[in-house]
Amino acid sequence: MFNSSAGPLRIRLWDRRVAFLGIVLSTCAASAQAVSSCPPAVTLEQLPKAIDDAVSGPGNKDRSCMRNLLLPEARLIPVSVSPDGQVKTAVLTVDDYISRSAKRGDKVFYERQVKYSSEVYGNIAHLWSTYEVRETPDGKAIMRGINSIEAVNDGTRWRVLEISWQAESEQNPLPLQFLP
Repeated sequence: MFNSSAGPLRIRLWDRRVAFLGIVLSTCAASAQAVSSCPPAVTLEQLPKAIDDAVSGPGNKDRSCMRNLLLPEARLIPVSVSPDGQVKTAVLTVDDYISRSAKRGDKVFYERQVKYSSEVYGNIAHLWSTYEVRETPDGKAIMRGINSIEAVNDGTRWRVLEISWQAESEQNPLPLQFLP
């Protein structure tokens, strides 16, 4: 029980500790609620949809689902070819990707994986996925390309270890086996 004869300083410190604890608990509850509303990736078939939902939307959206889906050490690697033919890559951490996305602000894009194939051994999987990018969820595709996804099953669900992707170009059209 709280001793009220301890004086006003002790009461103020007690009040601050209680207020701080309340803030921490409400933040944790909000984060847990956001993660619980994430699309599941219990099966490998659910993983492409979960990735789409994690990356789609406004640039500055809450990325709790992305953090939940990707392993903390995951890497995201866009691959491009410059006009002079040089191949360029950027190896991004989850935080790097989120920071770059946040710079888009309210600008939205929607990614949809329209075809994928997978190979699995034990708890590891590799997926080749054809993606399309749209400005609205049901709009016309404005870009498409290929994702190469490495995933690990932790015994309860699939999590992403790495995604490399390259957009289609005139010099590098999608091969027939990747078309939907």
